[in-house]
Amino acid sequence: MLPMGTIMAGSMLTGLLLATRLPVLRRLQKLPAWFRNTLAFVVFAAGSWNVFWYALRHLDEFWGVAALVSGCLMLLTSAYIVNAKCLPRFLQKIRPGVLFLLLCCSVLYGVTIYRL
Repeated sequence: MLPMGTIMAGSMLTGLLLATRLPVLRRLQKLPAWFRNTLAFVVFAAGSWNVFWYALRHLDEFWGVAALVSGCLMLLTSAYIVNAKCLPRFLQKIRPGVLFLLLCCSVLYGVTIYRL
């Protein structure tokens, strides 16, 4: 069985790859809508688990706060994947910052897992 940290890091990377609008990743943007929406649901579910299950139980620990931050970022990223144009203008403008912070969280999780 995979540890939850690995699943979370994978979910973060999946969200990043699908929500990023870099020219290198144009093929991912052209995936069928049902497949993108399924992956967006996976990212949403992982973010929900991070926020509502782990973070709320461990807010007094480092990993609880990390789960809260990364979970909120994954929830927002899943909305970017499904339909970013329906989001308020303010959320559309902070998209690069959200994705950068999610990348930082993913690196934090990945480095920690590697060191174990």
